[in-house]
Amino acid sequence: MLIELNFELEERGVNVVRAVDLSMLQAKENRGYHAAILIGIALSPGYIFRLSKENILDVSEFSEKEAAADKLAEWTADFIRLKGYKAYAQSERNLINGFYDVDTKATPLPHKKIAMLAGLGWIGKSNLLVTREYGSALCMCSVLTNAPLPIQHKPIIRPLCGKCNVCRDICPAKVIHGSNWEEGIHRDLIVDVYHCETCLKCLAHCIWTQKYMKKHLK
Repeated sequence: MLIELNFELEERGVNVVRAVDLSMLQAKENRGYHAAILIGIALSPGYIFRLSKENILDVSEFSEKEAAADKLAEWTADFIRLKGYKAYAQSERNLINGFYDVDTKATPLPHKKIAMLAGLGWIGKSNLLVTREYGSALCMCSVLTNAPLPIQHKPIIRPLCGKCNVCRDICPAKVIHGSNWEEGIHRDLIVDVYHCETCLKCLAHCIWTQKYMKKHLK
């Protein structure tokens, strides 16, 4: 099933598909599902160039691909249910109905935590997922399921940010504290999400995002 699903998602523009084990998580996080499928769509190198080099505020492609990832997660959930299994898409539309805490701006199981469990990347000082291949230029959504999936267990990647503080220094709202992620650290010690302006500067200027941009920019 995963091979077929992977093909269908790639045909629809998805760059990353991962099957992830959730069985070690508490029920309040995985809601009784033992597995997840993570979906990722990469932002284009040209868009990253414009954000970082032309110093513009443009969330158009980011918003478009965030919405596309959500829709494809819902499509994936339907695909899995047609195979006779249960599935729940963690799209914004679904999470807003009781699974998103407005006060803390948090969900029980963020996509980036699932991505970490998949060995895809680490939590950067910006509190965004950072990957070796795309930096933080990846829009994600996830689907929880009880379907039997061929899962490869990957070790958690510890932050590779080192002493780099580009995201902290570039942030106009000064909401990034420069703290390295570690297991158990409270999110608010990394970033003040309540005053974030969503300008995407931390995403675009991350050195790993810049590596992705320079590698693929024509």
